[in-house]
Amino acid sequence: MVRRTERAGLLLTLAGMAVAATSVRHTAQHVTDESYRAPGVRHGAGHVQYHMARETLVTIGAAGTLALGLAAGPKRTRAVWRGMASAVAGFAAGMWSGGPTTGSWAPNRAALAIHLVSTTALSAGVLLLRPEEQQ
Repeated sequence: MVRRTERAGLLLTLAGMAVAATSVRHTAQHVTDESYRAPGVRHGAGHVQYHMARETLVTIGAAGTLALGLAAGPKRTRAVWRGMASAVAGFAAGMWSGGPTTGSWAPNRAALAIHLVSTTALSAGVLLLRPEEQQ
């Protein structure tokens, strides 16, 4: 029988991933958006777009780690769970890094809501998926 916390963790993690996908899609769209070119940047006009591409790819990697952990189901090991927790921590840290570095936590209220919901759902979901026994 599947633990109740397993099911709740699965649903919350999937919901967090779905909500986060909206943010990732927006970021990915900036990669080819000419308005995100910064001619004055010493590393080249496309440097900001490079960072958008890198953020998108790193986030896809984090989502892949979560998907593998979810696929393991109730038999996931502590090591797999730690990978999932690290992926969520890295994703959330990147998402919230704008506040202390630029003074803006999100570009608008909708984005802020997406950041809050995805971070909360992913964190709570993965926390609930923590294996009970040492494996």
